[in-house]
Amino acid sequence: MASGGHGKTQFAVQAQYLIGQFPSAELVICAGAAGSLAPELSVGDVVVGTETVKHDYRLLFATRPPPRFPGHGPSIVALRRSAQGMSGFHVAFDVIASGDENVVTSERAQAIRDQTGAACVAREGSMAARGAPFNGIGSLEIRAVTDTADKEAPQRFDANLAVAMANLAKPIAIVVGVRPKPLAYRWKEVLA
Repeated sequence: MASGGHGKTQFAVQAQYLIGQFPSAELVICAGAAGSLAPELSVGDVVVGTETVKHDYRLLFATRPPPRFPGHGPSIVALRRSAQGMSGFHVAFDVIASGDENVVTSERAQAIRDQTGAACVAREGSMAARGAPFNGIGSLEIRAVTDTADKEAPQRFDANLAVAMANLAKPIAIVVGVRPKPLAYRWKEVLA
């Protein structure tokens, strides 16, 4: 595991470097916090990306839908089998919106939901989804909800990060085939 950095470009650079350092890698997992776009998701719930969509893709000279990237099928199948055994939070399998934008208004959150159909919004996932296949490996985005992508998001993020990350560790452990262990460092330092 390694910190991917903050934002799509930083994640892409760091992921590409790590893929080069570990040529036997078969999967890139982009995991972190997200703002909920779906009313059925609560703080601490986890979204496994069946698809990642780049919501901030803007073409001025052509009309095309935003790029969409499928999640790693075998990992999704394994998580679907195991998800019911996880307690204390809900695991959703849905679309995750990706873009270099802090979504902090209800209006913007609804616009992204309408545009993409995504259940949550985060930043770096589209770069994992774009870069991994470039290297011939799979990609999966998994996010834990910290807030509802509204004006209270900055405060809710800080208050809910520890709970969300503890929940996020469980499905990641299933994908990588290890038993989750307590996290021994502060997430703020990792996300900085």
